Amino acid sequence: MPRKAKATYKGVVKRSFTKRSTSGKIKSTKQSVDGIKFASQLEAFTYKKLKEAGLDFDYEPRSYEIFPGFTYPGDTWEQVGKKPDLENKGMKKVLPITYTPDFVAKDESWFLECKGFANERFPYVWKMFKKRMSGKKDAPLLFVPKNQKQVQFCIEEILKLSC
Repeated sequence: MPRKAKATYKGVVKRSFTKRSTSGKIKSTKQSVDGIKFASQLEAFTYKKLKEAGLDFDYEPRSYEIFPGFTYPGDTWEQVGKKPDLENKGMKKVLPITYTPDFVAKDESWFLECKGFANERFPYVWKMFKKRMSGKKDAPLLFVPKNQKQVQFCIEEILKLSC
Protein backbone atom coordinates (compact mmCIF):
# COMPACT_ATOMS: atom_id res chain seq x y z
CA MET A 1 0.00 0.00 0.00
CA PRO A 2 1.54 3.36 -0.98
CA ARG A 3 2.46 5.68 1.85
CA LYS A 4 2.79 9.44 1.90
CA ALA A 5 4.95 11.04 4.55
CA LYS A 6 3.52 14.17 6.12
CA ALA A 7 5.61 16.61 8.11
CA THR A 8 3.92 17.49 11.39
CA TYR A 9 4.61 19.48 14.53
CA LYS A 10 8.13 19.04 16.03
CA GLY A 11 9.34 16.88 13.13
CA VAL A 12 7.13 13.91 13.96
CA VAL A 13 6.18 12.13 10.75
CA LYS A 14 2.73 10.63 10.28
CA ARG A 15 1.79 8.31 7.45
CA SER A 16 -1.42 8.56 5.46
CA PHE A 17 -2.66 5.81 3.22
CA THR A 18 -4.37 5.85 -0.15
CA LYS A 19 -7.91 4.49 0.00
CA ARG A 20 -7.99 0.87 -1.10
CA SER A 21 -10.72 -1.71 -0.85
CA THR A 22 -10.08 -5.17 0.52
CA SER A 23 -9.85 -6.44 -3.08
CA GLY A 24 -6.84 -4.16 -3.69
CA LYS A 25 -8.74 -1.81 -6.01
CA ILE A 26 -8.17 1.88 -5.56
CA LYS A 27 -11.36 3.61 -4.44
CA SER A 28 -11.90 7.14 -5.69
CA THR A 29 -14.49 9.60 -4.47
CA LYS A 30 -17.32 9.82 -7.00
CA GLN A 31 -18.71 13.25 -7.83
CA SER A 32 -21.53 14.68 -9.95
CA VAL A 33 -21.40 17.94 -11.94
CA ASP A 34 -24.10 19.12 -14.36
CA GLY A 35 -25.86 15.77 -13.93
CA ILE A 36 -22.79 13.82 -15.08
CA LYS A 37 -21.39 11.23 -12.67
CA PHE A 38 -17.60 11.31 -12.62
CA ALA A 39 -15.42 8.47 -11.38
CA SER A 40 -13.17 10.82 -9.38
CA GLN A 41 -12.80 14.34 -8.05
CA LEU A 42 -9.97 14.91 -10.53
CA GLU A 43 -12.32 14.08 -13.43
CA ALA A 44 -14.93 16.52 -12.08
CA PHE A 45 -12.27 19.23 -11.69
CA THR A 46 -11.04 18.60 -15.24
CA TYR A 47 -14.58 18.82 -16.62
CA LYS A 48 -15.12 22.20 -14.95
CA LYS A 49 -11.80 23.57 -16.20
CA LEU A 50 -12.35 22.35 -19.77
CA LYS A 51 -15.78 24.05 -19.76
CA GLU A 52 -14.32 27.27 -18.32
CA ALA A 53 -11.74 27.26 -21.13
CA GLY A 54 -14.55 27.03 -23.70
CA LEU A 55 -13.23 23.81 -25.23
CA ASP A 56 -15.48 21.57 -27.34
CA PHE A 57 -15.26 18.06 -25.84
CA ASP A 58 -17.18 14.98 -24.71
CA TYR A 59 -16.89 12.97 -21.50
CA GLU A 60 -16.31 9.24 -22.15
CA PRO A 61 -17.92 9.44 -25.61
CA ARG A 62 -17.04 5.94 -26.78
CA SER A 63 -14.76 2.95 -26.34
CA TYR A 64 -11.91 2.16 -28.69
CA GLU A 65 -10.97 -1.42 -29.51
CA ILE A 66 -7.23 -1.61 -28.88
CA PHE A 67 -6.80 -5.35 -29.26
CA PRO A 68 -9.18 -7.50 -31.32
CA GLY A 69 -11.11 -10.44 -29.94
CA PHE A 70 -10.41 -13.92 -31.28
CA THR A 71 -11.17 -17.60 -30.80
CA TYR A 72 -8.30 -19.78 -29.65
CA PRO A 73 -8.40 -23.00 -31.72
CA GLY A 74 -6.98 -25.39 -29.11
CA ASP A 75 -7.42 -26.31 -25.47
CA THR A 76 -6.44 -23.92 -22.70
CA TRP A 77 -6.64 -25.13 -19.12
CA GLU A 78 -7.19 -22.29 -16.69
CA GLN A 79 -8.34 -21.67 -13.15
CA VAL A 80 -11.74 -20.01 -13.16
CA GLY A 81 -12.55 -17.76 -10.23
CA LYS A 82 -11.62 -19.19 -6.86
CA LYS A 83 -12.18 -22.81 -7.82
CA PRO A 84 -8.99 -24.83 -7.23
CA ASP A 85 -9.40 -26.99 -10.35
CA LEU A 86 -8.51 -26.12 -13.94
CA GLU A 87 -11.21 -25.87 -16.61
CA ASN A 88 -10.84 -26.16 -20.36
CA LYS A 89 -11.46 -22.63 -21.71
CA GLY A 90 -10.40 -23.48 -25.27
CA MET A 91 -12.54 -22.98 -28.39
CA LYS A 92 -14.22 -19.97 -26.80
CA LYS A 93 -14.22 -16.39 -27.96
CA VAL A 94 -11.71 -14.19 -26.18
CA LEU A 95 -13.21 -10.71 -25.90
CA PRO A 96 -11.44 -7.68 -27.36
CA ILE A 97 -9.61 -5.23 -25.11
CA THR A 98 -11.29 -1.84 -25.16
CA TYR A 99 -10.39 1.53 -23.69
CA THR A 100 -12.65 4.50 -22.95
CA PRO A 101 -10.81 7.82 -22.57
CA ASP A 102 -12.18 10.32 -20.05
CA PHE A 103 -12.24 13.46 -22.21
CA VAL A 104 -12.06 13.68 -26.00
CA ALA A 105 -12.11 16.70 -28.30
CA LYS A 106 -15.10 16.63 -30.66
CA ASP A 107 -12.63 16.50 -33.57
CA GLU A 108 -10.45 13.93 -31.75
CA SER A 109 -7.44 16.28 -31.89
CA TRP A 110 -6.73 15.56 -28.21
CA PHE A 111 -7.51 12.95 -25.55
CA LEU A 112 -7.23 13.49 -21.82
CA GLU A 113 -7.20 10.63 -19.29
CA CYS A 114 -7.29 11.57 -15.59
CA LYS A 115 -5.25 9.11 -13.55
CA GLY A 116 -4.71 9.93 -9.90
CA PHE A 117 -3.47 6.43 -9.14
CA ALA A 118 -3.07 4.02 -12.04
CA ASN A 119 -4.04 0.37 -11.59
CA GLU A 120 -1.90 -2.49 -12.93
CA ARG A 121 -3.85 -2.64 -16.19
CA PHE A 122 -3.57 1.00 -17.21
CA PRO A 123 0.06 1.18 -18.46
CA TYR A 124 -0.59 -1.69 -20.90
CA VAL A 125 -3.91 -0.31 -22.11
CA TRP A 126 -2.43 3.17 -22.54
CA LYS A 127 0.48 1.78 -24.56
CA MET A 128 -1.93 -0.07 -26.87
CA PHE A 129 -4.10 3.04 -27.20
CA LYS A 130 -1.05 5.13 -28.17
CA LYS A 131 -0.19 2.51 -30.79
CA ARG A 132 -3.73 2.72 -32.19
CA MET A 133 -3.61 6.53 -32.29
CA SER A 134 -0.19 6.51 -33.98
CA GLY A 135 -1.88 5.11 -37.08
CA LYS A 136 -3.97 8.27 -37.55
CA LYS A 137 -3.00 10.75 -40.26
CA ASP A 138 -2.64 13.56 -37.69
CA ALA A 139 -1.63 12.03 -34.37
CA PRO A 140 -3.71 13.63 -31.59
CA LEU A 141 -2.32 15.11 -28.39
CA LEU A 142 -2.53 12.62 -25.51
CA PHE A 143 -2.54 13.70 -21.87
CA VAL A 144 -2.52 11.77 -18.58
CA PRO A 145 -2.65 14.31 -15.74
CA LYS A 146 -2.42 13.03 -12.19
CA ASN A 147 -3.27 16.22 -10.31
CA GLN A 148 -4.94 19.61 -10.73
CA LYS A 149 -1.71 21.43 -11.62
CA GLN A 150 -1.10 18.97 -14.46
CA VAL A 151 -4.71 19.40 -15.65
CA GLN A 152 -4.10 23.16 -15.90
CA PHE A 153 -0.95 22.49 -17.96
CA CYS A 154 -2.87 20.18 -20.30
CA ILE A 155 -5.56 22.78 -20.90
CA GLU A 156 -2.92 25.43 -21.67
CA GLU A 157 -1.36 23.09 -24.25
CA ILE A 158 -4.78 22.34 -25.80
CA LEU A 159 -5.52 26.07 -26.03
CA LYS A 160 -2.17 26.61 -27.81
CA LEU A 161 -3.26 23.99 -30.35
CA SER A 162 -6.56 25.80 -30.87
CA CYS A 163 -4.91 29.13 -31.76
